[in-house]
Amino acid sequence: MQSPPAVATPAPIQAPAQAPVAATAALPRILVFSRTAGFRHASIPDGIRTVTELGAGRWTVDATEDSSVFTAANLKNYRAVVFLSTTGDVLDDAQQKAFEQYIHAGGAWVGVHAATDTEYDWPWYGKLAGAWFVGHPAVNQEATVVVEDRTHPSTRMLPAEWKRLDEWYAFRTNPRSNVHVLASLDEKSYDPGKASMGGDHPIMWYQDFEGGRAWYTAGGHTKESYTEPLFRQHLREGIAWAAGIVAAKAVPAAAPAKAGDAATPVPAPKPTAQLMQSTRALGVLADASPMMAAIPTWLALGGAFLVAAIILGASGQGVKGPVLNWAFPGLGHVVLGHRKRGFLAMAAILGMFGSGLLIGGIDAVDSVEDAPWFIAQSGNGPIALAADWANQNILKTGKVGELLPAPAPLDPLGRPLPGKHTLSSFKGLGSANEFGTLFIALGGLMNFILIMDISRRD
Repeated sequence: MQSPPAVATPAPIQAPAQAPVAATAALPRILVFSRTAGFRHASIPDGIRTVTELGAGRWTVDATEDSSVFTAANLKNYRAVVFLSTTGDVLDDAQQKAFEQYIHAGGAWVGVHAATDTEYDWPWYGKLAGAWFVGHPAVNQEATVVVEDRTHPSTRMLPAEWKRLDEWYAFRTNPRSNVHVLASLDEKSYDPGKASMGGDHPIMWYQDFEGGRAWYTAGGHTKESYTEPLFRQHLREGIAWAAGIVAAKAVPAAAPAKAGDAATPVPAPKPTAQLMQSTRALGVLADASPMMAAIPTWLALGGAFLVAAIILGASGQGVKGPVLNWAFPGLGHVVLGHRKRGFLAMAAILGMFGSGLLIGGIDAVDSVEDAPWFIAQSGNGPIALAADWANQNILKTGKVGELLPAPAPLDPLGRPLPGKHTLSSFKGLGSANEFGTLFIALGGLMNFILIMDISRRD
């Protein structure tokens, strides 16, 4: 049970531990703000210590409860501001305006747990945070966190279903229509009581917001949260993503720095409207509605019949050859007497599908994000669709071999792209990745050519 609310006395900024100048001079700074004007979480010191530890080699931390640091001149020194279990009205009007300007200039907000129990009379903050806290069950419980997006840096290390104990927040409004939800709660896995959200219960999310970035996790109520390896990784990569900090390998102090080896701060300028529009166009189906998301599948199912209708007029064999090849690559050639060509094509195309399931690659993706490849398979038939289905299910099992750290490619704003920070070691099933999807698509296109070939043979 929570104790009565307590108002914290503002504390001065805590300087991080001293380190050699050469090792820290280039590191970006993160401001951890934990002022409370309502309930005060006992886990706040653990959270501050954890954010500091997680920043080793990547960022330095200034921790404070003094709201006077929220000035335009001071905030520009920080790559991100972490609201760590803040509660109540913690900033005055001038400080709020300074923080808004900071976000508009490309700054980042990271919210942890009670950051959504903050500034209820500041509408802009509510939009930045995504939603405001409304309540939680009377006791902490173990629940299942359903990870909806396992390509984002802050969730790629998590299992598809993550069981953990915490205080599970509910929110005044569902943020899903305004943010990108990373994970949600399975309300059947615990007793939400009056803190139910009707089955759709987002619990972690992010968004690009008015020129800056915002990332939120509702976890972190308990002290034990900050000792959980997965929660620590989740928090570390959430901060790094928001701040635009590239993951890096450790480099000996005496060794000369090489591109991609050091933790490199990347500027996050305010995106122009044109650039934001272009970026959305590149990922137009990434956040599509269920109906839109189903379009590639329907094209794959129906495309073969459209292809058949177009080419049958030129076919010397009628519908039999093309339909058999669509049903199983090379089968039409074998049945109609072109056995050598049919068996050769069958082996090649099935090999392409198999390679799509076994090859290692850069990034786990889904059929919605990579819809163009699936649209390209419109004439592939049931074997290609089965390979696609298997590719997706391998991804869900998490059997992706050994994933090794790799520098992240950058988006048009010069910031690291989410989900691009590892390379497969090719151990085990490398599976469900862009290269896998590509191989399946190429196999399908080969079958399309095979369908056209049999239609022209007498």
